[in-house]
Amino acid sequence: LTDMKTNTPVRSFISRELSYIALRTTGLLLAVLALGHFMITHITNDVAETDSSFVISRWSSTLWVVWDVLLLTSALIHAFAGLAVIVHDYSKNPESRARKLRLLSILVMLLLVIGLMVMAVSLFRIYGTGA
Repeated sequence: LTDMKTNTPVRSFISRELSYIALRTTGLLLAVLALGHFMITHITNDVAETDSSFVISRWSSTLWVVWDVLLLTSALIHAFAGLAVIVHDYSKNPESRARKLRLLSILVMLLLVIGLMVMAVSLFRIYGTGA
């Protein structure tokens, strides 16, 4: 990428190739994670009986905590990679593109931190300090 005004190279920290690989990888991961979540929550268990005790019993297993963290992280990375492709395709000015990608990165990181904090607080409330 080059700046159109000065004809100097502008380095983008999110390349199209990285976005492409992230979209394909997280897409496959999301297919397994989201379909597994849907199957456990809506097919093998009665939706009418799904309540907080169901979540507590499910989160008593490390597998399901890791599953949910991976689901959250994969969904956010997938959304970010898709939006990065759109920004690369439709933002012609390299400086504007870099600014939009930085803003998008900050937003995704903020959402990830909020999501992980909610999960951590929920786990802390379920299991306490262990004392």
